Amino acid sequence: MLTSPTMARVSVIIPVFNGAATVGRAIASALAQSYDGSLEVIAVNDGSTDATAEVLAGFGDRLRVIDQDNRGPAAARNAGALAAHGEYLAFLDADDEWLDGMLAATVPILDANPAVVLVFCDALAVDAAGHPAGETYVTPACAHAPSMAELLERWWPIIPSTTVMRRAAFAACGGFAEEFRSAAYEDPYLFLLAREQGEFAYVPRALVRYRHQSPGTRMEKYVRSREVFIRRVSERYGDRARGLIRGTQRAYASALGYEGLIAMRAGDRLAARRYFARAIRERPLDLKHALRLLRTFLPAALARALSGRTGRAPAASARRAGP
Repeated sequence: MLTSPTMARVSVIIPVFNGAATVGRAIASALAQSYDGSLEVIAVNDGSTDATAEVLAGFGDRLRVIDQDNRGPAAARNAGALAAHGEYLAFLDADDEWLDGMLAATVPILDANPAVVLVFCDALAVDAAGHPAGETYVTPACAHAPSMAELLERWWPIIPSTTVMRRAAFAACGGFAEEFRSAAYEDPYLFLLAREQGEFAYVPRALVRYRHQSPGTRMEKYVRSREVFIRRVSERYGDRARGLIRGTQRAYASALGYEGLIAMRAGDRLAARRYFARAIRERPLDLKHALRLLRTFLPAALARALSGRTGRAPAASARRAGP
């Protein structure tokens, strides 16, 4: 139920940068929620240069808009949270969409359990055209609320668009770390800080359509943020986070290897060699990447036969590696 911002129970925060093609669907999915409580929707236009401003204006007084110079998604979400009036903050990325029932399934858990500071759900991965891109985001092994030890041991499949959290917990974390300028690693780092504040809860339903990108494309954009993440996690958690740090380092090499397999499948051996060589530089002791590199020098028919089925569809492990 939309209401006056000062009376809102839940504040939905949508950061957007040059998202004119998708942000309207994201906003509409928030406005269409069959949620009985009070709700406000805030879009933070992070210095867009496309038609984003016009799309936002089209929602009139159903949407609060904050305009700022481009500072990255962490700063945009923080700006939205600072302006929010809700007891709970729900984050929705501009290229994702909520399914009906997202808030109705998550918010009552926070209402009923004071010890829970964050609720998350599963998501359906979709491609740029909105078509299904594989199975749901949360693997069976991670289909529960993680302990702090689990978050420090491995990547956990939580993304901003699947979360609702207490504003007080968000404030205690200091918000998203604005040192992360790109849309990566700022969210898993916040989730670590949030888990220090209290328990998480998991809703075992796919209530979000999550825009999937190729693992290699995603990782290429976020190399610098990865180093910031590793440094911050190492400084804060030390040896307790060895598993998470190893997984972070391994994820980049895995993504490069995956892109190399895709290039091989497409017959682009030179591109495949570049990907595999870079994966080897990341993880020189991983024999798998070396064998893949050698395969690029074999006759094409033999190389394709040895590739098997790899590269025909996004592998779950590659899709979920990293942020």
